[in-house]
Amino acid sequence: MPTAQLLSAVTRLTTMLVDIAGGVFTLVMVYGGIRFMIAHSPKSVQAAKELMTRAAVGLALVLLVDAIRQLIQYAVA
Repeated sequence: MPTAQLLSAVTRLTTMLVDIAGGVFTLVMVYGGIRFMIAHSPKSVQAAKELMTRAAVGLALVLLVDAIRQLIQYAVA
């Protein structure tokens, strides 16, 4: 059985990861949106869309890690 200290450390780590990922996601989406708005060619538009898509996928993966942590913590408790 995992100790309470280990669960607490994992919780703090995933919480910090989600917080950082949310901030990075916001910055990348703003940057991608600006690139999208000032794009002059279809290639530039596509590159901006891909950047924003990748940011969304990255955030989804980080949130999935946190959800899995919560599920494991619920199962153990």
